[in-house]
Parts: sequence; C-alpha cells; structure tokens
Amino acid sequence: MAVSASMKNLIDTAHIIESKGTHKYSIIWLHGFGDSSDGYKDLFTQIQPPNTRVVLPNAPKQLITIQGRQHNLRSWYGEEAKDAQKGLELIESINELIDGELKLVKDASHIIIGGFSQGGSLSLLVGINYSKQQLGGVICCGGDVAYKDKISQFISEYAAKVPILVYHGKDDDRVKWDDTKTGLDLLKQNGLKDNIQVVVEDGVKHTISEKGLHLIVMFIIKQFKL
Repeated sequence: MAVSASMKNLIDTAHIIESKGTHKYSIIWLHGFGDSSDGYKDLFTQIQPPNTRVVLPNAPKQLITIQGRQHNLRSWYGEEAKDAQKGLELIESINELIDGELKLVKDASHIIIGGFSQGGSLSLLVGINYSKQQLGGVICCGGDVAYKDKISQFISEYAAKVPILVYHGKDDDRVKWDDTKTGLDLLKQNGLKDNIQVVVEDGVKHTISEKGLHLIVMFIIKQFKL
C-alpha cells in the first residue's frame, strides 16, 4: 500500500512560521488527533527561537468511528495502520518533511521533530527511524510508543544517539502513562537508554502544563545550542 495522496506533500497544507533572521534551524511539530496546526500557531509564534523556521503540518481528514458514530476528523493514522509495513509508509510521508528542511538547513542536527498525543507518538516513531543523518532532537508529549510488538523493525543506527524528550501527565486519562512507560521500557531493551529524558508530571492530565512548555523550550535551546 502506497502512502495515500492526502499524506503526500504535507508541506503544501502546513502552516509555516518563517525564521526571524537567517534560517539555520527547523522545528516540525505534529498536532494531536482531531486537532490541526491552528492549535499551535500562537504558541510557536511566542516561543519561536531565533533563526528557526517552524513547520506545523496538518493531518488529512479521515472518517473515524467513535462510539459507533462516524466523524470526519484530522488523524495521522487509523486502525488500518496496525501492521509494520503501513507504519513505515506513514513514516515516509513525514520523512519527506524532514528531507525538505534538511535541504534548507543542510544538517539534520539542526532539525527537531515533536508533537502532542497522536502527533507525539508519530514524532517518536519517525525520530528513532530517521536514518539519513542524526536529528537534533525528538519531543514526545502525551504520546505512546507505537508498534510496541514490532518496535525493533523501526530502530535506525541513530536511534540510541538522538536526544529524546518524553513529557507526560501522570494523570493522563487518554494516553495512560503506564502504557507509555511499557513502550519506553521496550526502547531501553533495544538500546535507547542514555539519550531519553523522561519527565512525568503529577496532577497533569492529557495536556502540556507551563512546566512542560518550559521543558520543551529548554530542550530546543540545548539541542540547537542557542
């Protein structure tokens, strides 16, 4: 199965916050299920680092069944993406975004990919799979480790080196922390140990708190050496 037409050329429907100053770095941020780039325009306009372009792609709309009723919602993947081959095809569509930024900044260590919820899960998967060069960093907020039973198929030679920030609310009732922790333990078993920073915040549900936002900003500054 090829990547669907709606998942190709994601840059065409992305919201772009152009760099202030010379474009040296890029951040790609993937929104969560049912959301869009609109949910992050204001936030990244406020926290945009200098010399950094921010790419906020939009997932295609899909018919999703929730409690027996169909809804037309933006989603990076649905039930059909359970097998590893479809997962790799999904990753390829995001890799095209990274490759596009790589042409502009010339060095993958100047690119960070991140996201929230479903977007965080996909960012983590893409980040440990990207194999052209080592990325600057990966941020997974309120997400899970996808394809737990097949995760070894997704790990690239850079997976154990790329800096990864995992932020999660301890009281998240949508993506349970225990499920995410199980996935992270699997990543450790596959060699990802010293490069993952995990922050679990008490009293936080399926959201990013002020503390979480501060952690994201500090992570970006550190990895881009700003």
